[in-house]
Amino acid sequence: MKKRVGIIGGGAAGLFAACQLKRLNEGSDIEVTLIDRNPVPGKKLILTGHGRCNITNRKDASALKKCYHEAEKFIFPALKEYGPEDTMSFVENDLGLKLKEEENNRIFPVCDSAVRVRDAIVEYISDSTEILRETKVIEINKSDDFEVITDKGTYHFDQVILSCGGNSFTHTGSSGDSYKFAKRLGHSVNQVKAALAPIKADEASAKLCKSLSGVSVNARVSVFDGDKKTASFEGDTLFADFGLTGPAPMEISREIPVDVKNVYLELDLVPELNDEAFDSELQSQINAHADTKITTILSRFVPASVAGEIAAQADASDMYAQGFPKDKRKKLCRQMKHLKISVDRAPDLEKAYVTRGGVVLNEVDRKTMQSKIVPGLFILGEALDIDGISGGFNLQACMSEAYLAAKSILS
Repeated sequence: MKKRVGIIGGGAAGLFAACQLKRLNEGSDIEVTLIDRNPVPGKKLILTGHGRCNITNRKDASALKKCYHEAEKFIFPALKEYGPEDTMSFVENDLGLKLKEEENNRIFPVCDSAVRVRDAIVEYISDSTEILRETKVIEINKSDDFEVITDKGTYHFDQVILSCGGNSFTHTGSSGDSYKFAKRLGHSVNQVKAALAPIKADEASAKLCKSLSGVSVNARVSVFDGDKKTASFEGDTLFADFGLTGPAPMEISREIPVDVKNVYLELDLVPELNDEAFDSELQSQINAHADTKITTILSRFVPASVAGEIAAQADASDMYAQGFPKDKRKKLCRQMKHLKISVDRAPDLEKAYVTRGGVVLNEVDRKTMQSKIVPGLFILGEALDIDGISGGFNLQACMSEAYLAAKSILS
């Protein structure tokens, strides 16, 4: 009998699943239907890599797994079976898109177009997958088979791939339906939060950020909840009118709790030196350049605009190195190494690139991506409690998971 496979959601995970079902099929009689609420699937996929589509990251599986936070053990089998080299081979040989490698092992299409990637995927699966567009799934039930109720009719499948995204960028269709359907089918869902999101500063800190809007620094960004440091990440940090964005703040955003009453960020603007070493180096610079303004000395470590703001906070904007008092030097050191940015509210899911939280991982078989609770149900992508760092890791997770699911379905 023909095996009926339903893919719920046409984001990255759903599209990749359809690709793998076609690629791996060696004569199995299957009927694949992809249901998506948008006129064209892949609406969120075209936003990835700032519209350029950071397809994967060329690292081996042992290094790659460390980029998925608490989920590294869960995702490791998928990465080992289908890693970045496999993804690159598929994109170049099956989709016909040439690739290039950029800084930090990030892989992009030579065309620099996520739309071209999406269109190539849709074209690739067009002869093997029925795509139901502008179709909203209302309910999924399981008895002898899966009953999928939509606003355009009811469909029956032998196996279902749940891949309708997380709860970020809701305008793309990721409205949290994955969690709703998973719960109704008996799964547990961890609290959903924003990840890879910009951070809004409170009113006082936002003034500083706005004055430096557009300026980027390398900094170690730490999250403090009261007096307790809960997480740190070093990387490029971009000041914006509202607060902070860029790789380091966006990576650390997943660690900001929902209740931000006592939460603030601390920026170390000279992460290569500890407090004592920086104080010593600053003192040496002051002693060696007596006729130099303090702002000029500080600009040896940070951009001139940042140096100006730091000096202003220490009431040292117009002061020179000669005779510079120790208490002001200590204050400068404090600001350079422990610049405090108070958080206004938890990062906004609507502006987050991925979702932290989702279906509890111990309820899913990490070697097949099949539910341990509902036989025949496969859960992929942001529906799961998996989020990777920025740099192609989230798309690679989708592709690796899709491979395991397709392999299991076709076996």
